[in-house]
Amino acid sequence: MSRSLRALAVGVTAAALLTSMQAPAQAAASACTHHFSGPQVCISTTGESGSANPGKVWTSWTNPPRDRTRATVHITEPDGFTYTITARRRGGQLIASTIPGDLLDDGKLCARYQGSRRTACVQIIDRS
Repeated sequence: MSRSLRALAVGVTAAALLTSMQAPAQAAASACTHHFSGPQVCISTTGESGSANPGKVWTSWTNPPRDRTRATVHITEPDGFTYTITARRRGGQLIASTIPGDLLDDGKLCARYQGSRRTACVQIIDRS
């Protein structure tokens, strides 16, 4: 596959993720792994941009193995606390969402899917 086709595929995947999440057109913070071929992991938040209260946290794994209908997602908060949620298949992606219970410390909020070596992170900044 050519580089331009890969770049197009990544762009279409990112657009599909935002559409499938039914989030506002511009997510507060979002990031995807920077691999242009094969599976890709993304994370985004719907709260105030980069704030310690990120609102809803969405994750996706595009192009997972075809036989995967569910996957465990490990969410790591800036303070190092890690918890798991379950993603379910929607179309060609595995998608999950959660709402963190507390305000988050400054740092990275990350998502890693069990079965994938890739991790996506967004920066959280306390603006209070």
